Amino acid sequence: MKNWLFDEFIHCGVDYSSVELAAFYDQQHNKFRNYETEFNEMLAFLGIQDRDEKDMIDLGCGTGAITCVAAAYFRNVFAVDVSNAMLDQAKKKLNLKQANVTFINAGFLTYEHASDPVDLVVSKAALHHLPDFWKQIALLRINKMLKPDGLLYIHDVIFRFDLRGYADQIDAWIAGLGDAAGENFKREAEIHIKDEYSTFDWVMEEMLTRAGFSVEGTRIHDALITEYACRKLHDADANLTA
Repeated sequence: MKNWLFDEFIHCGVDYSSVELAAFYDQQHNKFRNYETEFNEMLAFLGIQDRDEKDMIDLGCGTGAITCVAAAYFRNVFAVDVSNAMLDQAKKKLNLKQANVTFINAGFLTYEHASDPVDLVVSKAALHHLPDFWKQIALLRINKMLKPDGLLYIHDVIFRFDLRGYADQIDAWIAGLGDAAGENFKREAEIHIKDEYSTFDWVMEEMLTRAGFSVEGTRIHDALITEYACRKLHDADANLTA
């Protein structure tokens, strides 16, 4: 690995590299999320059918919110994360006899997919850990992991509001998260805005196009949360080994 490669293993924002914090993350998110519902809504948004015949990669899988549900439906699931503590938490929640799940300690820039290309790559609340240059590299690498016509799902904090009112927009968003999920989540949202690398909608959509994807659908939850349903149109041509 090159000395200049962005180090995904040095956490930006909230650091969930310890077993205790990974467990706390799960405890907090379980209060306000229904993972099965989220998963089924994602599949409906993507229009995916015949799940048992498909393979997927969960990039930035965290404690397995998507992986643990997908394991019951998809043929093979590759769960990738830079935090071993998060991966260990995911394994605890999953029946380890399910041989269709492979856990890999890696990130967007270091994961090397050794199996056949997959039908779906998922990135939920993870791509914002990379600055924009490295997001573009990550998207080019994801292209290589997908079959022709394969799907990419992104759910992340994306800025699409009028910057002349940015402070009020951000304050309102953080306050809303606090009301919905509590003070701890509010603090995490503040850290996200301060220390992490969310980007603009027009930047994200241009990067997706340049990485060989078409944006087939968007779901905009508020001024900061967007879901993208993307399809691979053609192969990325770049040599992406670092």
